[in-house]
Amino acid sequence: MEIIVNGEVMTITDDVKTVADLIASLDIAHRKYFIVEKNREVVMKEDYEKESVNHQDYFEIVHFVGGG
Repeated sequence: MEIIVNGEVMTITDDVKTVADLIASLDIAHRKYFIVEKNREVVMKEDYEKESVNHQDYFEIVHFVGGG
């Protein structure tokens, strides 16, 4: 299945069914602060386990970096 993540087409395996699965497959779960937007709608963290990932979905994933 193909999705778009931060403007890049990405092929993912069929076992990626939810946003939580996508986060795990992208290996970003360890990052403390990030926001996931699916098709221009913010996905709330409590919905990651139930929000589905479908062919041609568009995701923006933004993480915060501290510094000075």
